[in-house]
Amino acid sequence: MASESKETWFLDIVEKLDGFCKSVDEKIEKEQQQMKACKKKTELEIKLAQEMKLHNELTERLAELVRRGSELDRVCATFESHLSIADSDRNRLDNAKETYQLAKELTGIRWDFSAPPNVAKGYIKSESRKLLQPIELDMSAGADSGALWALLQSTAAPGWPFQGDKENRPCNDVK
Repeated sequence: MASESKETWFLDIVEKLDGFCKSVDEKIEKEQQQMKACKKKTELEIKLAQEMKLHNELTERLAELVRRGSELDRVCATFESHLSIADSDRNRLDNAKETYQLAKELTGIRWDFSAPPNVAKGYIKSESRKLLQPIELDMSAGADSGALWALLQSTAAPGWPFQGDKENRPCNDVK
């Protein structure tokens, strides 16, 4: 009977100790979960603070850009109000446009204005021959208007004698 009471007492203590260990383990697990949640919350708060800082910086930049854009609009409006073409300049511009259009119609030349300044580039359009003849003359290499006129003459009417060509001149000069 004494051994039986020792065993029940021992079993009783073991049960209480197991229960105590179990409750301690549960509390530890609960604390670990709370720590993980707290750590996650802290990380999110840090990220939020960084995002808020970035947002504020971008908002300040946007405000600065809007201010500068308004200032540029004001300056552009000021320039536009002061820009005007004098009547003599407008007449010269209109005359130059008319001359260009007339030369374009008479010669069939279309210029490529994106070419470098030392290169005459474009094409000659011959309606009668249904022909497009490309032009590219390097003016720095000694090309002159004579070369352009020769190219124009050969494109427009290849059988027509060129003024500088002594072999194909009409025979009106015969003495």
